[in-house]
Amino acid sequence: MKHTCRYLATRTLLAAGLTLGLATSVHAGPSDWETPEAIVHALYETISADAGAKRDWDRYRALFLGGARMSMAVDSSIATGIMGMDTEELIAQTESAYGATGFHELPLVTKVEQHGLLASVMSSFEVRLRRSDEQPLMRGLNHFQLLNDGERWWIVSNIGAVETRSSPLPDAMLPASRGGAE
Repeated sequence: MKHTCRYLATRTLLAAGLTLGLATSVHAGPSDWETPEAIVHALYETISADAGAKRDWDRYRALFLGGARMSMAVDSSIATGIMGMDTEELIAQTESAYGATGFHELPLVTKVEQHGLLASVMSSFEVRLRRSDEQPLMRGLNHFQLLNDGERWWIVSNIGAVETRSSPLPDAMLPASRGGAE
């Protein structure tokens, strides 16, 4: 019983500390994780920024369950293979690769399958260095696995693949204005 009380007290203090820590980040908040669509939208917002702009990485971190992983299958003239990283590695990679050029990951179509406290979100996207770029740098699919702890949604993992000539985005994941379904 003593161990259980200590565990509950520690958990309560940790939760309070996290809540206070998140409150200092102006943009992080309950609206970011109230639905599966909202948390995925918040991810796209936080990862995207113009050249030289500062991203809200505290907001980004607040979207992920501890230990969350991101993995992306890539097959291009630049690289082939699977890139895997945790949240901190993705932050470092994004800052070093796109801090000076800008990077906007823009959702095209998002589809959610939910069963209780579990959700699977498939989201097609395009990447532009500047929102005003005429053509995207690349497109692809993200597949987010989400869990809800009874209070909010968490991103547990994200796997994705970059579109290739031999593996284009499926029609169902293209915006209606481009021949697909939204």
